Amino acid sequence: MRCKDIERLIIESSDEDLSLEELSTIEKHIAHCALCARFQDELEKIRMGVKTIPQPILPPDLAQKTQLRCQAEISQQPAAATKIAKLIPSDPIPKYVWAALLPLILLTVFVLAPTLKEVRLDQTLTFASAAALTIIIQNAVMLLFAPILIRRRRWKKQNIRGIPMNANAS
Repeated sequence: MRCKDIERLIIESSDEDLSLEELSTIEKHIAHCALCARFQDELEKIRMGVKTIPQPILPPDLAQKTQLRCQAEISQQPAAATKIAKLIPSDPIPKYVWAALLPLILLTVFVLAPTLKEVRLDQTLTFASAAALTIIIQNAVMLLFAPILIRRRRWKKQNIRGIPMNANAS
């Protein structure tokens, strides 16, 4: 094993129980690798040092003060709630979009679908069949992505980049 793998095992040995095979591998490697042996010693010193650090004693009213302060800041920032409300589209899909999508659907169903009767898995595609399949796939993709594109356009008009991850984000 490489030293990098041994170091990972040494680090994991503090968090979880390693198998006898893994422990044996560490011991064999450390017997002939001074760098990994020093790494294990230094890590053990750090672990012992951390255990000796006294836990800080917090004032008893700190949690209550922190909660009140957070509630005050949240109540002063209604902008985050407004942005989230804007993300939910309230107006329906515009009529011109339906007007563009309807001919695509009709073209696919009434004109191109009969051409698909010619398509068989055991034959090569004719140009007409390949063109019909291409148009059907194109229409399906357009119908799938039209709502996403409409939503993106609305968000861009409203200058919404997304939901902030925390209260301080704008």
